[in-house]
Amino acid sequence: MEELLRQLTTLVQGLVDDMSVLKQDMQTVKQKLGQLEQRVDKLEQRMDKQEEELRWLKEQMKENTDMIKAIRDNQLEQRSIQDGMRHEIASLRGEMAGIREQMATKEDISLIHQRLDYQLSRIAKVEEEMYLLKKAK
Repeated sequence: MEELLRQLTTLVQGLVDDMSVLKQDMQTVKQKLGQLEQRVDKLEQRMDKQEEELRWLKEQMKENTDMIKAIRDNQLEQRSIQDGMRHEIASLRGEMAGIREQMATKEDISLIHQRLDYQLSRIAKVEEEMYLLKKAK
């Protein structure tokens, strides 16, 4: 019986030793699990930051796209206005050319005055001759 008691004691001691090793292993697993949880928390924080950054980038990209569309629309409108102005300028140039053709130059006016003076002198001469002829009758 003593032998059995010793064997039993040895077995119990072996179990106690195994339990101690198992406890140490469990402690190690708990520590590693705690470290793993910390790393996962850090990763989640980083992912949250990146998701926030991505959300901000998407908003900024949408704003930029809207601005580019507005600039493009404005540019098209400006081109349309410029085209209208070009047509208006061409029309005004045509009208000015027509007006210039119709307007007399200084030389034309001077020539007209000379012709008028000549005609007036001829009329005066004819009237003088008629006066003299009437007087002579």
